[in-house]
Amino acid sequence: MNADSVNRWMTLSANIGVVIGLILLLAELNQNSDLVRAQIHQARSDEHVAYRIGLADSEFLLPARLKVEAAGGFGNPNAMDDLAPEEALRIKEFLTARHQDYDNLYYQYQQGYLDEEFYTFRVAGSIRFFAPWWKKLNIFETSGRRPSFDAEINRILSEQ
Repeated sequence: MNADSVNRWMTLSANIGVVIGLILLLAELNQNSDLVRAQIHQARSDEHVAYRIGLADSEFLLPARLKVEAAGGFGNPNAMDDLAPEEALRIKEFLTARHQDYDNLYYQYQQGYLDEEFYTFRVAGSIRFFAPWWKKLNIFETSGRRPSFDAEINRILSEQ
């Protein structure tokens, strides 16, 4: 074998090695992507659990929520009329926080970080539930709401 032939075989071997390396790199990136998605879902779940525990521990919000429940619950936005001003403001702040959370979840859905099932059954249902309150309380109705989230709220409400 002459030097030219050896050089060609070494070049071919190096190229095959590069291709194999790229395939392994793509497989590892795919695994990392799956792991990151799982971590995002876990973080979302942890946040939801912390939120529910925070509600249960809230000495100020809980009495206002009990009054809302006694007046027809969150299914009846007119239940707000039975609250004292301080309680009404607590509920409004609570609902503003929920609005921002669902806007963020919708953004994640738009970017492909939430799967269809999670969005349809956990997020869209909650948006449908809270939207009448957001409207009644003018929570980001006139400014501050992303146009795409506003369109999504309207889409969800039109499906009822």
